[in-house]
Amino acid sequence: MNEINIQNKSYKKVNLSPFVNKNSTFRTYLFILISLLPHIVMLFVTKSFSSLNLILVSIIACVLPETFSLIKKEKISLTLFKCFINGILIGFFLPQNYSAFSVFFITLLVLVVLKNCFKKVNYSWISPVVLVVLICWFIGQINFPVFVFENGIFSSKNPSLSLIQDGVFTVYPFDDSVTSFLNNTVFSLFGISIPQGYASIFWDSGSLIPAFRFNLLTILSSIFLVSCNVISFTIPFIYLTTYLLFVKIASPVFFGGVIFQGDMLLALLSSGTLFSAFFLLQYFGTVPLSLKGQIFYSFVGGIFAFVFVGCGINSIGSIITILFLEITSTIIQYFESKSLKLKLQNALRKENA
Repeated sequence: MNEINIQNKSYKKVNLSPFVNKNSTFRTYLFILISLLPHIVMLFVTKSFSSLNLILVSIIACVLPETFSLIKKEKISLTLFKCFINGILIGFFLPQNYSAFSVFFITLLVLVVLKNCFKKVNYSWISPVVLVVLICWFIGQINFPVFVFENGIFSSKNPSLSLIQDGVFTVYPFDDSVTSFLNNTVFSLFGISIPQGYASIFWDSGSLIPAFRFNLLTILSSIFLVSCNVISFTIPFIYLTTYLLFVKIASPVFFGGVIFQGDMLLALLSSGTLFSAFFLLQYFGTVPLSLKGQIFYSFVGGIFAFVFVGCGINSIGSIITILFLEITSTIIQYFESKSLKLKLQNALRKENA
């Protein structure tokens, strides 16, 4: 904020550029990193070394430009920590069979361009993670998983069950005992039961893209981030609720199914929907400041998710959703800025009256 004087009275001019709270930034970055560690550990446990290699390569590519800047300026910056997290997230949204060589140079090029072309705004209005993953997709679409379905699968009541039975999702040996336990204890209280296979999707969907895999860990990580006040619960809640309601109500209309029978679990668990909702939806500087702006941002995001992700099983839809939402956020923040300036002007007029 910059202080200004009007008729010997002190006021403050509000600057709506994304700000950094020096007392909480390190804590925020640290907690995000901690929430990502269980996913990285699971990649080790499942011997997904190709994915770990991509994460390492993208981290190095993200950190290099900032490291050179720090050496040149001879000062310490928390931006280095932010770049480290960006590298992890980029690796999580890329398929494990992608070329590490390509990932390194695409990531490095994007970060260098953003750093030099958007110095004044620190490219806060758009996530470099989104840009890198999108460019990787355009260049190497063949590496991203493509799902082929039988005609009419989305018109059925439980397309996810059909996909499980067709072997699209891996069913683990523990699934039967876990499913039986849940059906006999928790779900029996509500008079419902879940078929075999859903427990496996929650644990590890087996996708080539790590961000799509460990849905249970993503839920636990999100609870940790929300409880530590690192991210807002309101934004992902409205976003996911809007998206899932559209899937439940509207998706059968487009696929010849029965209204109100869209498969919400498939949409939630198959396309990185949960991971992007908690790790990308509130990327630094991309979220509107006002509560009304955040509600509108989240609601529009849910609509975008339905348009670009559809009913699920989409390898790039979540990233495209975040890109369009970040562009929308700049428009929302523009009107927020105008509204705040008007309020400030009115307050000054009343003070001078």
